[in-house]
Amino acid sequence: MKRKIVNMNKKISTFIHLINDNTIWHALKKEEYHFDRDIVKYINDNKECDDLKDIPSDIIDNKDIITTFDEEKLLINSLIDKTTDKEFQGLYLITTTSCNLNCDYCFYRSGISKSLLNRSNMSYEVAVKAVDRFKKITSNNKKDDNYWQQITLYGGEPSINKDLLIKIIPYIRNEFNDEYTSLVVNTNLTIYDEELFNIYKEYSVEVQVSIDGDKKAHDLHRKQVNGNGSYDLVIKNIKRLKELGVKIVPMITATDANIDYFSDILCEIVNDLNIDDFGVNILISNSYDVNSDYPLKLAEEMLKAYKKIGNKVFDYSFIDLYEGILGLSKDISRNSCGSTRKITVFPNGNVFSCQALEKHPKNYMGILEDDFVNNSNWEYFRKRNKFANDKCLNCPVIASCGGGCSQGAYNRSKTIYDIDYNQCEYAKALFDILHK
Repeated sequence: MKRKIVNMNKKISTFIHLINDNTIWHALKKEEYHFDRDIVKYINDNKECDDLKDIPSDIIDNKDIITTFDEEKLLINSLIDKTTDKEFQGLYLITTTSCNLNCDYCFYRSGISKSLLNRSNMSYEVAVKAVDRFKKITSNNKKDDNYWQQITLYGGEPSINKDLLIKIIPYIRNEFNDEYTSLVVNTNLTIYDEELFNIYKEYSVEVQVSIDGDKKAHDLHRKQVNGNGSYDLVIKNIKRLKELGVKIVPMITATDANIDYFSDILCEIVNDLNIDDFGVNILISNSYDVNSDYPLKLAEEMLKAYKKIGNKVFDYSFIDLYEGILGLSKDISRNSCGSTRKITVFPNGNVFSCQALEKHPKNYMGILEDDFVNNSNWEYFRKRNKFANDKCLNCPVIASCGGGCSQGAYNRSKTIYDIDYNQCEYAKALFDILHK
C-alpha cells in the first residue's frame, strides 16, 4: 500500500506582506504584526523559500505566518469554495439595445460586444418569461438577514422602450413585493417622461443615473447622437425625480476628464443634489485610454472625498475596501464581478452571464425555454476567482478587493482569468496610501 506523500516543508504564508522594517501585514486576517527588525528581515528574506531553516523562536509556532504547502493549499481551496457564487441573485433585462447617446467609453463599443450593432427592443412576453424564470430559480435561495436580490432594467437606454417599462414594472412588483428584492432602472436620464417617472414613484423603482460630474467633464464623453452634451438634461430630470420622491443613485464614472478633481465632483453632487447614496464607476480596463497614473489619482481623490463627506453618504464598494484595508472589517469580500450570480436576458430571449461579453463563446447560456441554469458555461465564469489567481494571491488587498470585472480582464489579455488592471491598481494604491 502506497503512502500519500505529504509536503511538510515550512514556508512563509503567501498572505504575509512587508509594510516596513517592524511591521508585516496578514492579507487574509487583515491584521498588522509588529516584530523586531531582525524578525521582519527574516520573513522578508525567506518569503520565496520553500523549506525554511533556523526559524526564529518568536514566530516558529505562529501558524498565521509559518505554514506548510499542504496546509496552505487546503486553506486556498476552502477560500475558493467560500467565495464562489452558488446562487443566482440578479436578473438583468436588456430592455433595448438602442441608445440615444454616443458615449465614447461605453463597454458596448468593445470588440467582444455586438449589442449596439443589432438594435432591438424586448417584448413584454419575453420580459414576463424572464421574470417568471427568475422567481422560480431564486425561490429556494437561503434568505437570511443579509440576503438581497435585484432586478435591473438595463439597456441601451431603457426609457426608449417605454411601452415595456410601464407594463413590466407593475408585473415585477406584483411578483416580487418582498423585503429582499430591489427593482432598479439604469438610465442616462436624458428623456423626460412624466408617465414613466410616476411609475418609478408608484412602484418604488430605484433610478441609477449615469453622470460624470460637472458639465465640462460629463459633456466631453456623454454626448447625444447629434453631438450635443447631455449634462443639462440629466440634471433637470434628476431634480424632477427628486421632487416626486423617487430614489436617485448617481453612478459617477471617473474619467480622464474629471480625475484631477474627482473629490470635488463627488462633494458637489452630494451637496447640490442632496442625495443620500451614490456609486463610483471605475473605467473598465482598456475600454478607454487613460494615463498610467489613473488608478493612483482615483485612490487619492476617493480618500479626499471620504474625509469631507464621511461614510453616511458614500460609495459602498469604497467603504468595504477602505474598512477592509484598515482591518476595520474582517469579512472576505465576495467577487465584485456579478457574472456568476446574475442572469442577463437580451431582447430575443437569449440568456448570458455577462452583458458586456456578448460575443464570448462561453458567455451564452441558451434561451429562456432551455435549462440554462445547468449550462456548463457557468463553470467557466465561476472559475474566475481571486483565490485561484496567482497575481491576486500575492496581493495585500486580496481579502478586501472583489477581483474586478471579467470584461476588464478580457480587454487587456483576452482571458477573463487575468486581473482587471484599473481596479487592481486602484485597490493596491489605496492600500499603499493607508499603510505606508
